[in-house]
Amino acid sequence: MDALSIKAKRVGQVLSHRYLTLGTRIALGGVFIFAGAAKLGYVDTLIWEINQYHILPHSLATIYGHVLPPLEIALGFLLVVGLFLRSSASVSGLVVLSFIIAKITALARGLGISICPCFGPAVPLLVVHSLAIDFVLLALAFQILFHRGEFLSLGPWLSSKAEAEEESGEGS
Repeated sequence: MDALSIKAKRVGQVLSHRYLTLGTRIALGGVFIFAGAAKLGYVDTLIWEINQYHILPHSLATIYGHVLPPLEIALGFLLVVGLFLRSSASVSGLVVLSFIIAKITALARGLGISICPCFGPAVPLLVVHSLAIDFVLLALAFQILFHRGEFLSLGPWLSSKAEAEEESGEGS
């Protein structure tokens, strides 16, 4: 093996390490829970801020504003406890991607949006700073999606319990 192959293998081992994936799940899930909870009481303000991006029609922006905070909380919970990891990481990645697209188009069109509603009024961030955070969150979602680490996840535990109950039910 050449040096590049050895380094690539080593990077692969690090990226698929179970503790890294656990940390990634907790970090991404924690950010989603915090962001959703911070926006939950400010849905009207969130909808107004979404409309400032001029991407969605007002009716879709209203739906997006009402759905986003509870969706973020639910995704965060699923990631932290390790349920439906592939699905929750995929949807989390798509949500973050929607944020990235909105911010980049707003910057490219010169809309003058300087503060991001990412964390509601709890943590006002400049759009460029929140964009950097979004790229990190997208990388975290990809790490979870591609590694699918099940260390300290409830999903496999619940599956094994269900299988054990099925087997015990068949034997009676």
